[in-house]
Amino acid sequence: MASRLSAPLRPNSITVIPDRHDGDWEVEGPLHVSHVYLTNERLEHCRTLVGGRGNVELMARVGSEDAVTSQILVILSNPDVITDPAAQLLVDRAVDLLCIQLLRSHSIVQLPQSLANPRGGLARWQLRRVTDYMLAHLDKSIGLDELASQVGLSRYHFCTAFRLSTGLTPHVWLTRQRMMLAQRLLNDPNLSISEIALEVGYATPSAFAAAFRRIVGTTPRSFRRSL
Repeated sequence: MASRLSAPLRPNSITVIPDRHDGDWEVEGPLHVSHVYLTNERLEHCRTLVGGRGNVELMARVGSEDAVTSQILVILSNPDVITDPAAQLLVDRAVDLLCIQLLRSHSIVQLPQSLANPRGGLARWQLRRVTDYMLAHLDKSIGLDELASQVGLSRYHFCTAFRLSTGLTPHVWLTRQRMMLAQRLLNDPNLSISEIALEVGYATPSAFAAAFRRIVGTTPRSFRRSL
């Protein structure tokens, strides 16, 4: 008979159910839960990205306090993020970070010291190539693999190197560039908000407006009226 695990529910707590383990929940009262299903192939891929050794074997956890994983799950449970093509870089990075955090704190995989001491930033030509690529595709959904391949790096090392070079994550840098273009396009009264949203990579005006307000501090319509 399988052993039964139990624990009190607390904020920032997570439950890990490894492959071939049953999950049996008995919960009383209101509860908000985010579920993320990860394939063994995705976990193995992230182990390879960071140079970990040994087979991926997650440990079963119930109600384990893990604020880092909890915050990543908040991002991945936000429907405005996971359904927005313009947030593909953020989703890719969040899933990678989730896998790495599970490997770090909830598995027996041996990870290298390079996680704590990442390599330096991008070379000048690498930074120019990847930023030029992003600027040329502001209207498209861009993934981390796509960017990393431009400079011959893994997703993990590309994100680290890009942040060391610019002080920003690829998602934040790209979002700022999209908002700068959006501000220029809002000067054209012949373009609707919906058309501008598509032009800068957002599938819906609402997703565009939310990003614009977060970066610029006002809505696209208010910004246009102020011109």
